[in-house]
Amino acid sequence: MRIHLLWLAPALLASIATTARADRTQVYSVTGVDCADCANPIRAEVRKIRGVKRIEFDRNRVELTVAMDDKVSDAAVLAAIARSGPDFQGVPGAGKGAYLPFAEYPKGADIVVLTTTGAAVGPLEKLRVNGKYTVFDFYADWCGPCRAVDKALRATVERRKDVAVRKLNVMDFESPLAREQGGRLRALPYLVVFSPAGKRTDLVGANEKKLAAALETP
Repeated sequence: MRIHLLWLAPALLASIATTARADRTQVYSVTGVDCADCANPIRAEVRKIRGVKRIEFDRNRVELTVAMDDKVSDAAVLAAIARSGPDFQGVPGAGKGAYLPFAEYPKGADIVVLTTTGAAVGPLEKLRVNGKYTVFDFYADWCGPCRAVDKALRATVERRKDVAVRKLNVMDFESPLAREQGGRLRALPYLVVFSPAGKRTDLVGANEKKLAAALETP
């Protein structure tokens, strides 16, 4: 019996040591960010914590999943998130992540949000506004350059009553809305501008000069 106990002792000690070094995985909801690229400084800061092994960021849910030693505290991870940006905050648990909201359009502007969920909307030609330039703004909350385009559109409708804006949240490139647009929608920002006469111009990227030119097309 003594021999068996001596044989079991190292195995038992190894088991205890393994348990002490066990990994845990925790999801943190993130707020105060305005783009998916904001995850880069967060990852860099969280990686500095000894014991952190893997970090993943869900850009749609705005959640950080961290695999780490069980000795790493939530407080250490939350402090790292807060150090990553002036408004960045984290909270343990899923379902509470959120991007900063887009700014509001001027009062009286011809602005309509057609979808916030990536739902298909049908042919754009049927949704354009007669007698106006109609800008269909395909965006996503996680798209930083989309916010620059949105700012330019807000400034445009503030001074021009002949421009209507229709916002469409793509969510991701697998959404029904993205599939409906097919190969035209290759990247964000993506704008479709119809002139009052019905001429269509497709724009990819945040290019204010091309947008201005499209808004002068007969």
